[in-house]
Amino acid sequence: MRIGLIRHGETEWNARGLLQGTTDIPLNARGRDQAEDAASLLRDGGWQRIYSSPLLRARDTAKIISSLTGIASAGVHPGFIERSFGALEGQPYATPQGTRRPLDHPSVETTAQVQARALAALEVIEDAHPDDSTLVISHGSVIRLLLDLFLAFKAPSINNLALTVIERSDTASGGLAMSSRVVTIANGYPLPLAATHRDPVPETAVLARP
Repeated sequence: MRIGLIRHGETEWNARGLLQGTTDIPLNARGRDQAEDAASLLRDGGWQRIYSSPLLRARDTAKIISSLTGIASAGVHPGFIERSFGALEGQPYATPQGTRRPLDHPSVETTAQVQARALAALEVIEDAHPDDSTLVISHGSVIRLLLDLFLAFKAPSINNLALTVIERSDTASGGLAMSSRVVTIANGYPLPLAATHRDPVPETAVLARP
């Protein structure tokens, strides 16, 4: 099984540095262009279907990629929706002092909640398509928090249209997070060297929990 996690294209709130969360902001013109560029690199990657978060920015990214590549749309899965930032949505990522805004507000979805639902969604895909290659269009926080379950080090930031590839070992046992390896981490827009699993990847990108 191979799963490619891709962050949606850019939105106006991305460009303005605002926390989006579950606020349903559409792609901007650059985001649509990013999705079109990504499609050209994903076309010959052996991907068989594409799922997305139910939010418009992810659905439209998936729709553009599917329409330009012929990769079948598999619809949406709620487990891939962006982390809810509650009362912080619409506020800047950064504080006036230039540091990252703390996410300890009681209305913010917890790390454990995000990881549990996103991992469960990946396991649904694994059960349905155990031998296939599937793309998932999701969100930066969701992908990064998922990777924290797989990696032996802290996951990096996830840029728009960055691709992360996870492969399940045929011989390993245990749950998905303990029997898979990350073979490409957050290859950035426009997905250089990341569209197919045959491309070279940095050695650090295969460090995963045994």
